[in-house]
Amino acid sequence: MFNEIIMTDRTTFAIAAAIYGGAFLFGLISLLMRRAYSRTIMFALLCGGFLIQTIALNLRGTEIKACPLGNPFEIMQFLAWSLVLLFFIIGPAFRLRLLGGFTAGLATLLVAGSFALPSWDAPYPPGIFGDNHWIELHAALAIFSYGFFAILSLVSAMFLIQQHGLKKKQFKGVYQYLPSVQQLDLMARRLLITGVIVLTASLAFGAVFWINNFELVPIFKLTATCLIWLGYLTVFILRIQKKLVTRRHAIATIALFILAMASLWPVQSARDTEALTEGLPTQVER
Repeated sequence: MFNEIIMTDRTTFAIAAAIYGGAFLFGLISLLMRRAYSRTIMFALLCGGFLIQTIALNLRGTEIKACPLGNPFEIMQFLAWSLVLLFFIIGPAFRLRLLGGFTAGLATLLVAGSFALPSWDAPYPPGIFGDNHWIELHAALAIFSYGFFAILSLVSAMFLIQQHGLKKKQFKGVYQYLPSVQQLDLMARRLLITGVIVLTASLAFGAVFWINNFELVPIFKLTATCLIWLGYLTVFILRIQKKLVTRRHAIATIALFILAMASLWPVQSARDTEALTEGLPTQVER
């Protein structure tokens, strides 16, 4: 039964990746033809991919009886889903030009990239959170906060591109379609603040359980998450003090997101090692 569900939802995930990829190609071809793409078409394509991906995540979650965050494949899928969801919230409100195309590109990379290695989607026993809603909420909010940081990295990349154009006095091509550096900088600040708040809430929900169950604290995983939180908090504080602004701020947020993504793989490996030590079934064993 589990393997049948995997085949079903993996196919659905693949369809979502194809739609996201189509949205990205639509935006890219439009830019190469030196014209702005239709926001309506971009929004519709992203909606289609998001809907299909939501169905796939629901299929997976129903089977494992938890939020699907049990292996790298599911984490990347949930992160891409969070990224697109946040675009739907932020995009219409702030109307940042080309953000849809950048979002489609990163969503495609995450969803398609999750298929890179079969071992990333190895099966595991249902009930990965042990019916503990605090830990499940902690995990979901942590990855959702990474969605904020993902879209923050996109806004930062757009800022660097636009700033480069201004320095070179280039106002044609992609530069004429990008938002102003002022708009991008303001959006980056708001995304940073919100992402830090959500990640802080994630750690707080986890602490509610770990305070009374200290022996169950996942040391490596918690340390990695806390370091990422500390990194973004430091950038936030330096931003307030005006010691890390504009270009340096953009570079720092992009670098931190890359580190956040890189931290997910050692965390997963550490969890499997702990399971082996305790004699529990791991994903690979199944």
